[in-house]
Amino acid sequence: MTTEATTQDEERIPFSCCLDCGSRCELVAVKRGGKLVRIDTPAGRPDTAVLPRLVPCARGRAHRRLLSASERVLHPLRRTGPRGTGEFEEVSWDTALNLVAENLTAIQTEGSTEAVLCGTGAGAAGSPGFSGGGALRRFFSFWGPITGLGGNMSFHSVGLAENWMYGGTVDASDRATLQESRLIVLWGNNPAETHMGPNTEFFIAEARDRGAKVIVIDARYTDSGVLADEWIPIRPGTDVALAAAVAFELEHNEWVDRQFLARCTTGYDAYRDYVLGVSDGVAKTPEWAQDITDVPADTIRSLARDLGTLKPTAILPGWGPQRTLNGEQFPRAMITLACMTGSVGVHGGGAAGLGFRKGAVFPMPGMRSGPHGAGRTLHNATWAADVLSGDLQPPVKMVYAAGTNIVNRSPNTRTNIDALRQCEFVVVNEPYMTPTAREADLVLPIALNLERWEILRSWGHNAHGFMSPPVTEPAGEAKTDYWVFSQLARRLGFFEEYTQGRDEEEWVQHMAAGAGPAAEALLRDGVARLDRELHVGLADFRIDPEAHPLPTPSGRIELVNPAAEEAGVPAIASYEPQPTVPPGCLRLLTPHSRLRANSVLHANAWLQRLEPHALWISAQDAAEREINNGEEVVVRNENGTVVVPAKVTERITPGVVCLYQGTWYEPDETGVDRGGCANTLTGHGLSPSNGIATHSACVTVRRAES
Repeated sequence: MTTEATTQDEERIPFSCCLDCGSRCELVAVKRGGKLVRIDTPAGRPDTAVLPRLVPCARGRAHRRLLSASERVLHPLRRTGPRGTGEFEEVSWDTALNLVAENLTAIQTEGSTEAVLCGTGAGAAGSPGFSGGGALRRFFSFWGPITGLGGNMSFHSVGLAENWMYGGTVDASDRATLQESRLIVLWGNNPAETHMGPNTEFFIAEARDRGAKVIVIDARYTDSGVLADEWIPIRPGTDVALAAAVAFELEHNEWVDRQFLARCTTGYDAYRDYVLGVSDGVAKTPEWAQDITDVPADTIRSLARDLGTLKPTAILPGWGPQRTLNGEQFPRAMITLACMTGSVGVHGGGAAGLGFRKGAVFPMPGMRSGPHGAGRTLHNATWAADVLSGDLQPPVKMVYAAGTNIVNRSPNTRTNIDALRQCEFVVVNEPYMTPTAREADLVLPIALNLERWEILRSWGHNAHGFMSPPVTEPAGEAKTDYWVFSQLARRLGFFEEYTQGRDEEEWVQHMAAGAGPAAEALLRDGVARLDRELHVGLADFRIDPEAHPLPTPSGRIELVNPAAEEAGVPAIASYEPQPTVPPGCLRLLTPHSRLRANSVLHANAWLQRLEPHALWISAQDAAEREINNGEEVVVRNENGTVVVPAKVTERITPGVVCLYQGTWYEPDETGVDRGGCANTLTGHGLSPSNGIATHSACVTVRRAES
């Protein structure tokens, strides 16, 4: 791979973010005199309608600050004081690795390898197979069956809905097709902050310039609101009731695409009977929904008119509304509306699913794993309660976490800590002293993506790939995950099987060489973009469903799902009320921040200064509690207590508060979280099909005592 030298004696090395937003935006590390001096964007790379340049946001541009974060772990550390106190001593790598190997050998000798819990996550989601959680899972696949973690905390219910209704992950259209939409509905979707790359906002703005109407339905006026012609505030957890009332109006006014429903779906009659009240005696009128959703009946009628008459229509649902106790119903309702309006398989429309385009990434050879999978699997949201229950046999004795801040990222932070403290030995691979690292017996310092070889592919829509060498030397004694597990494999007797005779650079070269049409560009330039035609998902199916059937039992989109009933969910996308908010409480939302990718970028001081962490609260709710903007407030429920400043705003619905997720748990001497970790306040509750329900939490809010 070659790097570019400039007239200022600068070296420009292409690389990419390895964050869990998945966009893999294009970045350039600029070195002068052998030192990294800034992060830039590529110059002269052409834009196309299908593949516009992935111009990075602040999260990518601020990467350089991560290298010198005050929280960096620079040496292997062994705990000397009580868990959570941060009392450690430096030890050598040999001492640290021998200690891990001794504990693993002792557990293996006992014949109970499931006593090891393998804690993994996306983390700084780097090269597949030899970075973070991927490297840890692969290591244990050669060692023995362990206790793994499962349960998708991002889009569990959306994925299930797609399986039930489309027969699998649905094929989404390229976002460039949004330019042809006449109506775009961002339903619980905030692409300005949660995007996989900046293209979604760009194409929505292009569509609006061409005359499209854009509507945002959300409990907050998010940053995506600037893209919209209309904001419809809604009570969280009631989106399915709004969808049912819209469906009622579509039926009542004959705005339904009956030809599409007849040719391409099954089960619509049952949903129609539900919204008209034939099946239960309750017509789902706008007046019925008004009392549930807080959306005025006239607004519902206007929304239905737009959906029924402005074609093509793109309904773009977010993932937040499905993180509730009735979460399965939201994505099913969105897909049903997309079918009723005939939006599936058309240019400028959409399938209203996850939003991932099939075939958007190039092939890449993987790394062979060992013979062992997880012997048992605990849910990501409830693992700590399971560990503490005493019901697991064998009990979990050791936790090894890599690529995850497991204390911070799972619901109910306090329980997560209690579970770790019950275990005999906790090891964490981590670049920073995170809340999870503070609870460890051994912290192993890990190199950042700018300090190691990387090969990455974008997710979702973007057909980009990057291969990059280390830009700078690892800080202190930091090593890569691959190096750590290679050395452990050597001590445990499977070094050759784990490494397959390759170091990291050789693995990267091997993967790049096997990347199909992207191989030449990756090896030469470090960057590859696949040229392709503009893609409309499910277009072939819409044109001829008999010749291009879906992988469902009927071959069509199934609006009635027996599989849903087997999972404890109604057969159709009916409204299932959430538990009532207790008197004096407010519903808590915990969305993603534009300045973090989960908790990964909390250590970046530059980003923290851009927008101080605060609790969003409506002016009405603040006035009732005599709370002024900027004052510290106490946010409390049965799970924990947080103290943060208040952000008093008209941009959130009364009865609702918002605390961005991802900041680190920082308890004071009384156990009150001064860091504002959202999961201090979330619980272990799950939806019927085991989706997380963090947006069903309720809290009290009051002024903090001065």
